[in-house]
Amino acid sequence: MRGITSYWISAGAMLAFLSVLAGAAGAHWLEALEDVDSKNTYETALRFQMFHSLSLIIIALILNLKSAPSRFFYYSPILILIGTIIFCGSLYIISLTSLKWFGAIAPVGAVFLMVGWLTVGLSAFIDQGRGSGAE
Repeated sequence: MRGITSYWISAGAMLAFLSVLAGAAGAHWLEALEDVDSKNTYETALRFQMFHSLSLIIIALILNLKSAPSRFFYYSPILILIGTIIFCGSLYIISLTSLKWFGAIAPVGAVFLMVGWLTVGLSAFIDQGRGSGAE
């Protein structure tokens, strides 16, 4: 179990690092853009990426604390990572390029994020019913 939590902490930290890097770089790239929608889209991608990178770290810490989490709980960081990559990636692409059709891909990432969060909630509910928690 320790290996799994280390992996998700590393994945979350890497996503957070990339978010800070993209934010710093974007501050310079976006100066040249006069399109307010592109700037807003880029900032939305940054915000979602940072929040979900932190959520991966928090989920890893929760997994580390639980003695026997439901098997659903193990799927939540996978779903959240995939959702973050697809959702934020498509927003970055449409804000920095003329490939606006990538906007049709963003909802797929959003669905992964929503299912990931539902999995966290469902897992907590199942674990509470089983009496499985931090011990």
